[in-house]
Amino acid sequence: VKDNMAEKTRIVVALDWTPNTNHIGIFVAQSLGFYAKANLEVEAISPDADSYTKTPRRRVEEKTAHFGVCPSETVISCHTQGEAKEGSKVVAVAAILQQQTSAIVTLKSSGVDRPAKLDGCKYASYEGRFEMDIVRQLIHDDGGKGEVTEVKHGEHGLGIFNTLVQNPEVYDATWVFMPWEGVIARQSGVELNVFKLENVPYGYTPVLISHHDTLAELDDHARNFLKATVEGYRFAAEKPQEAAKILCGIARHKGFELTDSMVAESAEELKNAFLTPSGAWGEMKMEKWKAFTDWLKDNNIIKDRDGAALPAPDPQLLFTNDFL
Repeated sequence: VKDNMAEKTRIVVALDWTPNTNHIGIFVAQSLGFYAKANLEVEAISPDADSYTKTPRRRVEEKTAHFGVCPSETVISCHTQGEAKEGSKVVAVAAILQQQTSAIVTLKSSGVDRPAKLDGCKYASYEGRFEMDIVRQLIHDDGGKGEVTEVKHGEHGLGIFNTLVQNPEVYDATWVFMPWEGVIARQSGVELNVFKLENVPYGYTPVLISHHDTLAELDDHARNFLKATVEGYRFAAEKPQEAAKILCGIARHKGFELTDSMVAESAEELKNAFLTPSGAWGEMKMEKWKAFTDWLKDNNIIKDRDGAALPAPDPQLLFTNDFL
């Protein structure tokens, strides 16, 4: 008997981190059959699959992934003058979170209780293009000199945070997602000083990115993928506890040890960050992209590799809501 089922379209999503609650809607959509119903077979690749040698951006540029998860700075960097041509074809297609949930943290015990006190400290970086400039600006805004030392340790995932907690002499501060590392700290009794990016009109983070050629090729499949992903995140917003169980199950299956209570608390903390006030997922506003690119430009953070100032990319080229 001939199988009438049309062959499923395979879609690869490159994650920015090992599976966590920022990715919860993707795993919910996978687990509850939302993708299957749209005739899609979705595979989420964790960056440890190749020891973090390939970023989601690189996978999207070389088309080994259809979509990637990254901060909006990545998209801005892609469109900055002097980048490879493929970079200018990368575009954000959905905002995973509508609220800013990341912060710079130090241990309460360090006494570094305000950004200005980061002068003379060691900051563990993820080596993001604008990361150190944003951190220095935070210090300046608090009246400091911005004299913080960047420490590149090559650690990934929770490695940096674990080192901060266990070996505080290695470094003093790092950038974390409060609904993840913040929850881990709270549950393990580690007290933190938290410096939110109050004066920074920080962009959408994380976002889902794709490549113009990939989107043209996928066409309706891209829309169907995002439609199913919307359902996944809406489920996580409405039923965070059930979504947390799904994430834990899938993560364990992939070999990641997650604590049920920690993921449950994280999902609870994030449930209000997924949707816009009108209940939509993924939508992005021009004003928010423009405010962030303007801020980066006004603070001379958009530079080439030699430190020369570059014009800010046109925010209209950085994102599209057309596939939602």
